[in-house]
Amino acid sequence: MVEEDDYMDLTEEGEDDDAITLARNMAGTSGNKVTRGRGKRKSVGSLESIEKKKTKAEKQALKEKQAAEKAAKKAANDMNKIYKPGECMKHMNIEIHPALASAWYMSDVSREAAAAGARVLTATDLFHPGLVMWTRTVQPTFTSTGGQVALSSSKEACERALYVVPADDIQEHVSEHTLSHHVGQIRDMAGGEMTLVVFGAKDFFKKSGRKTVNSRKLMTEIDLEMAITDLLVTANCDSVSVETPNELALLIVQFTKAIAEAPFKKAKKTWDEQAEFYMRGDKKNSVTVHKDGNGLARLWQQMIAVLPNSSLETSRSLCAQYKSPLALYEELLTRGVNPVADVAVSRAGAPGARGRRVGPEFASKLQALFTQRDGDALVG
Repeated sequence: MVEEDDYMDLTEEGEDDDAITLARNMAGTSGNKVTRGRGKRKSVGSLESIEKKKTKAEKQALKEKQAAEKAAKKAANDMNKIYKPGECMKHMNIEIHPALASAWYMSDVSREAAAAGARVLTATDLFHPGLVMWTRTVQPTFTSTGGQVALSSSKEACERALYVVPADDIQEHVSEHTLSHHVGQIRDMAGGEMTLVVFGAKDFFKKSGRKTVNSRKLMTEIDLEMAITDLLVTANCDSVSVETPNELALLIVQFTKAIAEAPFKKAKKTWDEQAEFYMRGDKKNSVTVHKDGNGLARLWQQMIAVLPNSSLETSRSLCAQYKSPLALYEELLTRGVNPVADVAVSRAGAPGARGRRVGPEFASKLQALFTQRDGDALVG
């Protein structure tokens, strides 16, 4: 039997063991808490590093986006230079068939084109030896077709052509009344608008000994005029007559400049038509008029220059002829459009260039502007 004292000793020993066990369990629990606390600190550090990496990636993405936008803006500015007046001629190519380029009446084309800033190229792929066509040099871009990426062409075709032919070479078509059909076929193959350029018609009719060819009567001046009229009406193709190589070269250069500036002028006209009033010269280059009247002449000149389809040379010529708006108003009211349309426009900046007139179109706009009594009437 166990004595009472021995029982008390065993009980105390059991209680000590329980206390030790409890202490160990508590130690283990606190150790776990410490371990979990350290794990939490590591997780917070990982989140901070992830946030830093994310911020760095966003900054890099923003930097790349800004660089791409800058490159796109630069490419757009370079593209705009191709169509901007003063720069557009540098990107124009005058393509001429080798047979036509070697003709004696084309001898001045290269010189006049180089002076204007354009290039003359001989194109063997032109289907007719009398054609003059144009292309514009552009920046090639990447295009995707059917999942394949390729560079676009560095040349942009212009849908305009000249058909240059001496008067000797069209006499049979004129006498047989086939000129309209012949030119219409060439225009359809060219795929755009075309102008017939007849070279040396006056010299052709001055020469003697032109009586018959293959027992058929050759063309006369009336025959040629009738054929050209028929060409305009039935084939919707205009014509120009030139007599010297220099006139022909200047004509080709004028067409080149008009084709080069056409996209810019079209875009400017579209922008102007979106406004309810013409505001291109609004609060820009204002002219100061003093109390003594100094500046009125310059103001009158600027009033003409800011009109659509006008220019500084046109305004100078008109203001030299008509010293005030009242003088122009009285001229249009009493004598009509013709005297104003016949006013010569000087080209001081282009030595040796042919003179031109104000023209009936711009004169008619001036008449509508100065003499119209209806304030809602359109000038154009």
